[in-house]
Amino acid sequence: MANIYLYHGTGLRIESPRWDLGDFGRDFGRCFYTTYDRRTAIDWARKNHKDNPTVNKYSIDFERLTDGSLNVKRFSADAEWAEFVWRNRYDRRFKRPDYDIIIGPMADRGLKEQFMKMRTEGKTFSEVAPLIHYDKFQSMQVCFCSDYAIDMLNLID
Repeated sequence: MANIYLYHGTGLRIESPRWDLGDFGRDFGRCFYTTYDRRTAIDWARKNHKDNPTVNKYSIDFERLTDGSLNVKRFSADAEWAEFVWRNRYDRRFKRPDYDIIIGPMADRGLKEQFMKMRTEGKTFSEVAPLIHYDKFQSMQVCFCSDYAIDMLNLID
Protein backbone atom coordinates (compact mmCIF):
# COMPACT_ATOMS: atom_id res chain seq x y z
CA MET A 1 0.00 0.00 0.00
CA ALA A 2 1.62 3.24 -1.17
CA ASN A 3 0.57 6.41 0.60
CA ILE A 4 0.49 9.96 -0.63
CA TYR A 5 1.02 12.66 2.00
CA LEU A 6 -0.99 15.87 1.93
CA TYR A 7 -0.80 18.98 4.13
CA HIS A 8 -3.38 21.48 5.33
CA GLY A 9 -2.26 24.79 6.84
CA THR A 10 -4.62 26.22 9.44
CA GLY A 11 -4.82 27.35 13.05
CA LEU A 12 -5.82 24.08 14.71
CA ARG A 13 -5.52 20.32 14.60
CA ILE A 14 -8.19 18.81 12.37
CA GLU A 15 -8.71 15.14 13.09
CA SER A 16 -11.93 14.81 11.10
CA PRO A 17 -11.88 17.23 8.17
CA ARG A 18 -15.12 18.46 6.64
CA TRP A 19 -15.40 19.48 3.02
CA ASP A 20 -18.60 21.49 3.47
CA LEU A 21 -17.36 24.12 5.93
CA GLY A 22 -14.99 26.10 3.71
CA ASP A 23 -15.65 29.56 2.38
CA PHE A 24 -17.35 30.28 -0.91
CA GLY A 25 -15.32 32.26 -3.43
CA ARG A 26 -12.26 30.01 -3.28
CA ASP A 27 -10.42 28.53 -6.27
CA PHE A 28 -12.44 25.31 -6.47
CA GLY A 29 -15.40 26.34 -4.36
CA ARG A 30 -16.34 24.88 -1.02
CA CYS A 31 -14.10 21.91 -0.22
CA PHE A 32 -11.25 20.84 2.06
CA TYR A 33 -7.99 22.16 0.61
CA THR A 34 -4.68 20.33 0.91
CA THR A 35 -1.37 20.45 -0.89
CA TYR A 36 1.48 18.07 -1.63
CA ASP A 37 3.93 20.75 -0.50
CA ARG A 38 4.52 21.06 3.25
CA ARG A 39 6.22 24.45 2.81
CA THR A 40 3.12 25.86 1.09
CA ALA A 41 0.94 24.65 3.98
CA ILE A 42 3.32 26.23 6.51
CA ASP A 43 3.23 29.55 4.66
CA TRP A 44 -0.59 29.45 4.49
CA ALA A 45 -0.88 28.68 8.22
CA ARG A 46 1.53 31.49 9.15
CA LYS A 47 -0.19 34.00 6.89
CA ASN A 48 -3.75 33.24 7.98
CA HIS A 49 -3.34 31.99 11.57
CA LYS A 50 -0.56 34.05 13.11
CA ASP A 51 -1.51 33.14 16.70
CA ASN A 52 -1.36 29.37 16.22
CA PRO A 53 -0.06 28.27 12.81
CA THR A 54 -0.66 24.54 12.50
CA VAL A 55 0.05 22.12 9.69
CA ASN A 56 -1.98 18.94 9.60
CA LYS A 57 -0.44 16.02 7.73
CA TYR A 58 -2.69 13.43 6.14
CA SER A 59 -2.08 10.23 4.27
CA ILE A 60 -4.25 8.76 1.57
CA ASP A 61 -3.88 5.35 0.00
CA PHE A 62 -2.79 5.88 -3.62
CA GLU A 63 -4.60 2.72 -4.76
CA ARG A 64 -7.90 3.98 -3.38
CA LEU A 65 -7.26 7.35 -4.99
CA THR A 66 -6.81 5.76 -8.41
CA ASP A 67 -9.18 2.75 -8.31
CA GLY A 68 -11.88 4.52 -10.34
CA SER A 69 -14.40 4.87 -7.50
CA LEU A 70 -13.85 8.64 -7.24
CA ASN A 71 -14.92 11.36 -9.64
CA VAL A 72 -11.59 13.20 -9.88
CA LYS A 73 -11.06 16.36 -11.92
CA ARG A 74 -7.43 17.18 -12.73
CA PHE A 75 -6.54 20.62 -14.02
CA SER A 76 -3.36 21.90 -15.62
CA ALA A 77 -2.53 25.59 -15.55
CA ASP A 78 -4.52 26.54 -18.65
CA ALA A 79 -7.59 28.51 -19.73
CA GLU A 80 -10.02 25.76 -18.60
CA TRP A 81 -8.56 25.89 -15.08
CA ALA A 82 -8.55 29.72 -14.97
CA GLU A 83 -12.18 29.90 -16.06
CA PHE A 84 -13.17 27.29 -13.46
CA VAL A 85 -11.42 29.34 -10.75
CA TRP A 86 -13.09 32.52 -12.00
CA ARG A 87 -16.54 30.93 -11.96
CA ASN A 88 -16.05 29.57 -8.43
CA ARG A 89 -14.83 32.92 -7.15
CA TYR A 90 -17.19 35.35 -8.86
CA ASP A 91 -20.20 33.64 -10.47
CA ARG A 92 -22.72 33.13 -7.66
CA ARG A 93 -24.96 31.12 -10.03
CA PHE A 94 -22.21 28.63 -10.86
CA LYS A 95 -22.87 25.12 -9.62
CA ARG A 96 -19.66 23.14 -9.48
CA PRO A 97 -19.96 19.65 -10.97
CA ASP A 98 -20.14 16.82 -8.43
CA TYR A 99 -16.45 16.02 -8.19
CA ASP A 100 -15.13 14.04 -5.24
CA ILE A 101 -11.62 15.46 -5.62
CA ILE A 102 -10.25 18.37 -7.63
CA ILE A 103 -6.51 18.60 -8.28
CA GLY A 104 -5.01 21.69 -9.84
CA PRO A 105 -2.76 24.72 -9.49
CA MET A 106 -3.17 27.30 -6.77
CA ALA A 107 -4.21 30.66 -8.08
CA ASP A 108 -2.47 33.81 -6.91
CA ARG A 109 -2.64 37.58 -7.23
CA GLY A 110 -1.56 37.45 -10.88
CA LEU A 111 -4.74 35.62 -11.75
CA LYS A 112 -6.80 37.94 -9.58
CA GLU A 113 -5.39 40.94 -11.45
CA GLN A 114 -6.62 39.51 -14.74
CA PHE A 115 -10.02 38.79 -13.20
CA MET A 116 -10.23 42.41 -12.07
CA LYS A 117 -9.89 43.48 -15.72
CA MET A 118 -13.04 41.55 -16.41
CA ARG A 119 -14.88 43.36 -13.64
CA THR A 120 -13.47 46.88 -14.06
CA GLU A 121 -12.84 47.02 -17.80
CA GLY A 122 -15.75 44.85 -18.93
CA LYS A 123 -13.46 42.33 -20.59
CA THR A 124 -14.66 38.81 -21.28
CA PHE A 125 -12.88 35.71 -20.09
CA SER A 126 -11.83 34.88 -23.65
CA GLU A 127 -10.15 38.31 -23.88
CA VAL A 128 -8.31 37.87 -20.58
CA ALA A 129 -7.32 34.19 -20.91
CA PRO A 130 -4.43 34.82 -23.35
CA LEU A 131 -2.94 37.41 -20.95
CA ILE A 132 -2.50 34.91 -18.10
CA HIS A 133 1.02 33.55 -17.62
CA TYR A 134 0.07 29.93 -16.95
CA ASP A 135 3.65 28.72 -16.62
CA LYS A 136 4.10 30.47 -13.25
CA PHE A 137 1.37 28.44 -11.49
CA GLN A 138 3.36 25.54 -10.05
CA SER A 139 1.96 24.88 -6.57
CA MET A 140 -0.74 22.23 -6.66
CA GLN A 141 -3.74 21.80 -4.42
CA VAL A 142 -5.79 18.68 -3.79
CA CYS A 143 -9.34 19.52 -2.77
CA PHE A 144 -11.78 17.08 -1.22
CA CYS A 145 -15.37 17.81 -2.20
CA SER A 146 -17.44 14.90 -0.86
CA ASP A 147 -17.89 12.82 2.27
CA TYR A 148 -16.73 9.74 0.37
CA ALA A 149 -13.43 11.37 -0.62
CA ILE A 150 -12.72 13.04 2.70
CA ASP A 151 -13.17 9.74 4.54
CA MET A 152 -10.02 8.54 2.75
CA LEU A 153 -7.84 11.06 4.63
CA ASN A 154 -5.96 9.79 7.67
CA LEU A 155 -4.42 12.30 10.07
CA ILE A 156 -0.80 11.59 10.92
CA ASP A 157 0.57 12.87 14.24
